[in-house]
Amino acid sequence: MDSEREEDLWDLLRQAVRLSEDDFERLKVGGLKMNYLRVCPRKLWLFAHQVRLEADAEAVAMGRLTHERAYRDRPRRSMILENLIAIDVLEDEGTILEIKHAPTFVEAARLQLRYYLYFLARRGVHLRGELRFPRQRRRETVTLDAAAVAEVEAALREIARIEALPTPPVVPWMPACRRCAYAPLCWG
Repeated sequence: MDSEREEDLWDLLRQAVRLSEDDFERLKVGGLKMNYLRVCPRKLWLFAHQVRLEADAEAVAMGRLTHERAYRDRPRRSMILENLIAIDVLEDEGTILEIKHAPTFVEAARLQLRYYLYFLARRGVHLRGELRFPRQRRRETVTLDAAAVAEVEAALREIARIEALPTPPVVPWMPACRRCAYAPLCWG
């Protein structure tokens, strides 16, 4: 994309942003909370209230292993921004990578990656994102457009609303509950 067209795109995105800088500073969260919002609001609430059960979870271990082993031949840099988000950037492409073990919660992964792009765009850094599922040899480009900005800002407000609840929200059982580290707290 030529630089003039890219600058026009970012001007349009700036117009799409509805959160003030103060609101963003108050509402910004780690990327995992964005993911959990789409996976399960109850899991989000428990995680936000310092209930951390995933350290020994098999699915988390598999995801960590996939992340460590995938694309070792590509020059990438891992970084943590503002002690909130951890990103991998492909240095030769200027692309943020989000590597997932499986596409089970692809909508959650998309939202998480859109949030990273939004977070960086608010700081004047404009990159593209790519979801990668190495086991399936699948990749998906994720971009930030006006609809994605609106989705991220709505998600930030929804996360704040859920975190402020006095008790975790009630959610229906779903197949993912079978492998969830938080299942004993939900289903005894």
